[in-house]
Amino acid sequence: MFEPLQNSTLNYILVVGALIVSVVILIALHSSPPYVRRWVIAGVTFLVGLYVPLEFYIPRHNFLTVWRDPLSDLVRVLAGFTIGLGIVNLVIVHGRHILQRTANFPFSLAFFVGFISMAFVGFLHHYKPDLWAQKPGEGELAFWSAAYKVFFEGLLLPLTSTVFSLLAFFIVSAAYRAFRIRTLEAGLLMAAAIIVMLANVPVGTWLTSWLPQDSWLKWLRLENAALWLTTQINAPAMRGILFGAAVGGLGAALRILLSLERSFAFGGQ
Repeated sequence: MFEPLQNSTLNYILVVGALIVSVVILIALHSSPPYVRRWVIAGVTFLVGLYVPLEFYIPRHNFLTVWRDPLSDLVRVLAGFTIGLGIVNLVIVHGRHILQRTANFPFSLAFFVGFISMAFVGFLHHYKPDLWAQKPGEGELAFWSAAYKVFFEGLLLPLTSTVFSLLAFFIVSAAYRAFRIRTLEAGLLMAAAIIVMLANVPVGTWLTSWLPQDSWLKWLRLENAALWLTTQINAPAMRGILFGAAVGGLGAALRILLSLERSFAFGGQ
């Protein structure tokens, strides 16, 4: 069931037919009254959301298993459409800045230059690496492959690293505000942070290196104290936070599944 077809012509016909059916459904939804759209969206959300737990909890090789791969492919297709929607939204927003010559005009222009250049070079690198260029010699890269390497490894990766490195300044600022000792909890947090930070640098381990490892004083060594704090104090606390987040995510999923979550799709603001 759901085996891929080997006839390419029939595949193209099915793709075009699926697009036409999708457009017709979207037009019908947009032209229908709001309460009809709400019920259609709620019904589809409930049925699709109900499939995953049912297929998981019913013993394997049940009647729902045959639909697992097609639905996974459908999710990938929808994810691709969301990426396309994001690109269209970026083009509209930055195009408006360029047409209206707003204060963000230089940044929008940089976006279009980078987006078009990277897309052009990426497509040629993948599909036509020898286009408009001589074939590379032994041990050499094709022209468009080299251009892609320059764009990706020479520009994109350093820019990404730079943006993430800027987060260090925000982390330091947040740590300064958090470590201002005004309460007992802030004092405990400050003490634990100092122990963990000192235990991860050579100077910190040197400060308590004179304590013997074979006596009860070994727990006063900074590396042992930091290990105890991270494994016995921090780890259970993080597990508790993650457990609470998982329960909250389950509750949010149930609200969406049962159409209890207020949103634009169900008449909310």
